[in-house]
Amino acid sequence: MLRRIAPAVLTVAVSAAVLTGCSSTDVVEVDRGECTSTLGAGALSDSVVVLGGFGTEPEVSIPTDTEIPVSQRSIIDSSGVKPGAKLAVNDTIASVNFAFYDQGSGEKLFASAGFGGSSEANEFFVLAEGALNPLSAAVECAVPGERVVLALSPQDALPLRQQIGGTPESALVAVMDLEGVSDFKASGRAKGLPNGFPAVVTDESGQPGVVFPPRDAPVGLTSAIRVAGDGEDVSAEGRLLVQMFAVDWDGNVLTNSWTSGGPQLLPGETEAAAQGLAFREQLTGAPIGSQVVITEGGDNARVIVLDILAVG
Repeated sequence: MLRRIAPAVLTVAVSAAVLTGCSSTDVVEVDRGECTSTLGAGALSDSVVVLGGFGTEPEVSIPTDTEIPVSQRSIIDSSGVKPGAKLAVNDTIASVNFAFYDQGSGEKLFASAGFGGSSEANEFFVLAEGALNPLSAAVECAVPGERVVLALSPQDALPLRQQIGGTPESALVAVMDLEGVSDFKASGRAKGLPNGFPAVVTDESGQPGVVFPPRDAPVGLTSAIRVAGDGEDVSAEGRLLVQMFAVDWDGNVLTNSWTSGGPQLLPGETEAAAQGLAFREQLTGAPIGSQVVITEGGDNARVIVLDILAVG
């Protein structure tokens, strides 16, 4: 089945060079406009020493005698930023790689698989009004290509400690690389659908609706791109973060991630086929940011509208 991602919640259980020093003085200037982060820099987040550049798994040295009453974050490296980078703000999804360390022992407790590897191993934080927690707030107002140090207060660290352990009543420190930022909906050049396809309309939020043609359900799988994104092409085995709307040929809604559960993770073709999600193959080759309309025939004929938000 599709894996749902909870807004702004990290679930560690599903995650599967020459060193250079970085500090808060190495920051390349980024225009953040009027964006103000919920978390500010502090004594601990500013004093963590991080070795390793953006995109590589870091080595850290953490002061053990610095107490923090509230969580803090510092942007320590902007060397990976590219022109036109999109800010992580409200109503966006951040693609992130991260490693967590225990302040008390300095031990690395967890690292995501994407450091120095494929973008298809990224994890996601949802930034939405009323749903921010210290993890998602750590990348708020940051841009892709930036490395962030998050120092979680002992109280804020408690939910994570239940998953990854560490020294009780000690702070947790995370090094996070912001790999990408995407919207909650497809964005790109609109295209007309081929003859015989249902008509698809969207409201201001991007939620689609389907108007059926006066014809019987099609045979087999067919697909067309309604909105052409400008991101990289989807690979066959890449995991995809999608918005999904599906209706049967009688117009009954089967799935609507826009109103229930939020964006979902769709596996690569092999795993999807094993789960009975044959339509996944229709997304391979489509650019990230696209909206793809799929018709699926047979006894349970349906129309599926998918917004491809990110790979991870």
